[in-house]
Amino acid sequence: MTQKLSPMTEHPIFEKFSAYSGPVPEGCQIDYLGTRMRCEFVARAAPSPSQVQMPCPPVDEEYFEWIDILESVSQARDSYTMMELGAGYGRWAARAAAAARQRGIQKCHLIAVEGEPLHFKWLQQHFRTNDLDPAEHTLVEAVVSDQPGTALFCVGRPEGGEDRADQFYGQWIRESRDKPRNKGHELYEGIPIVELKSGWKSIEVPAVTLTHLLRDLDRVDLIDMDVQGEELKIVRSAIDDLDRTVCRLHIGTHAPHLEKGLRLALGSHGWICHFDYPSQSATETEYGPVRFGDGVQSWTNPRFK
Repeated sequence: MTQKLSPMTEHPIFEKFSAYSGPVPEGCQIDYLGTRMRCEFVARAAPSPSQVQMPCPPVDEEYFEWIDILESVSQARDSYTMMELGAGYGRWAARAAAAARQRGIQKCHLIAVEGEPLHFKWLQQHFRTNDLDPAEHTLVEAVVSDQPGTALFCVGRPEGGEDRADQFYGQWIRESRDKPRNKGHELYEGIPIVELKSGWKSIEVPAVTLTHLLRDLDRVDLIDMDVQGEELKIVRSAIDDLDRTVCRLHIGTHAPHLEKGLRLALGSHGWICHFDYPSQSATETEYGPVRFGDGVQSWTNPRFK
């Protein structure tokens, strides 16, 4: 459920940024900040009109992601670093860059990590579409886990159907109990498909840790994480690095036990929770009623006050 709110009840961070007004390139959808998405990235996406005056984002589960993006940029200093884990085609990274551009921040470093190979190609294209040179940022074709190496990444449903790359953005790392059954001759983006006991189709992809991604960084203004059930393992494995380096976390959550574990892991290290809405819930938020698919947790690190 989404609900438009009056300006009096919108989050005040939106007053610090300007909604996009202007032309739209052919075949694109435009968003609040003017970032451009090629419609072929999302099934059944319709292009925006050729000229738009964008409103504030609607109040849905992504409203809180917008808040974290904009607040992280607003609180940045003379540079801005953002990391998107489970980036898909990189929409939140591009939005963060657009927000930083509005604030006049010249030095912007984006780190985007995505393991699905076609989505990773789209990630590079999305950067270019939004005037971001991939060579000036850090794009990593991998999944994020608590262990480095490789992982089997589920990319195809047992029954087929809506699992094309433009229809399915919920790929996840194979659960340990779902054993590989056979490795056939079928390929996905040039990678051999491994069928699992459950019938799901997977491919072997590189796996990196958050500790590895943070190793050379002094400050990260925001990590935006949507890692399909890996969130608690990742946070636990890198908590000391998060304490040292990261100002803000936005986490998409996927189960009650993961949400509880994140509260314990981050709360015990002094992190401050700003939003905490459970997955698969209809919740009355301070901005209006929202039906959540993924849950939302937003945390800030008091060490960077």
